Amino acid sequence: MKVRRSTGVLVLRPHMHVAGVAMFGALAYLPTFLPMVTGANATQAGLLMIPMMGGLLVTSIGSGAFVSKTGRYKWFPVVGTLVVAGALALLSTMDADLQVWIICCYLALMGVGLGLGMQILVLIVQNTFPNSQVGMATAANNYFRQIGASIGTAVVGSVFVTNLGNLLTERMPAAVAGPQGDSNSFTPELVRSLPEGIRHIIVGAYSDALTPVFLYMVPLVIAAAVVLVFLREKPLATSIERDGHKKPVPVAASGPDPGNGEPGTATVPGSPSSGDAATAPPQNPAPRHRATDPGGG
Repeated sequence: MKVRRSTGVLVLRPHMHVAGVAMFGALAYLPTFLPMVTGANATQAGLLMIPMMGGLLVTSIGSGAFVSKTGRYKWFPVVGTLVVAGALALLSTMDADLQVWIICCYLALMGVGLGLGMQILVLIVQNTFPNSQVGMATAANNYFRQIGASIGTAVVGSVFVTNLGNLLTERMPAAVAGPQGDSNSFTPELVRSLPEGIRHIIVGAYSDALTPVFLYMVPLVIAAAVVLVFLREKPLATSIERDGHKKPVPVAASGPDPGNGEPGTATVPGSPSSGDAATAPPQNPAPRHRATDPGGG
């Protein structure tokens, strides 16, 4: 298929995988990190994600307006991917004692990076292919990103759960290593009801199990930014090309030649074969009279 062989798709495909891994793999577990570590309830944890969405909204609108005005778009996803890498590096430094407003700043930076790249990448895909293939190319773009999201969520979840189980086994006192020591039974409400010493161990293990995963993603995201550098910037299309449906060329039909009675011919104005017919002003043909039979009277 032409979509699969396109250079733009070959460049964007690995980036879509990485974007899915970084966005969904990392962000899927932040709403569980916030209630467990900061003590926020489910509603408060959702509200704490607003800075990320705010940053994404502002940069999406701003980058879109700039691209519409200038037609330049290549470096937005490159810069955005690097910003995401920086945000992941900052998120990897979170711990149980970090203030909530600092976490919100990290999330806002993540949103800024995602906003600079996500919608511009969709624009690049739709600008690369003809009108008959835009839908297929856009669907392929979303498909690759969803594959990355599925892989990222599974990998991050597996690494996180493994780390959490190992840390709880190392840190939890043997006297309480029972139902409470099972990581599958932990909920924010249960953790808050435990004694201070046990709660501190669980919260610390939860934080130390998740945050290193963010750092593991940084080299992968940087590699995706390097791949985008090789993307060729194609000028933005200013019109829609309808494949197989060209506009009809205006045609001027000349009437029969009154001098020799030859039938009329169609000429295209301005064509070489039209001769003077393209430039001479139209003339009224001489009136025609019905021919009479000389022998019939």
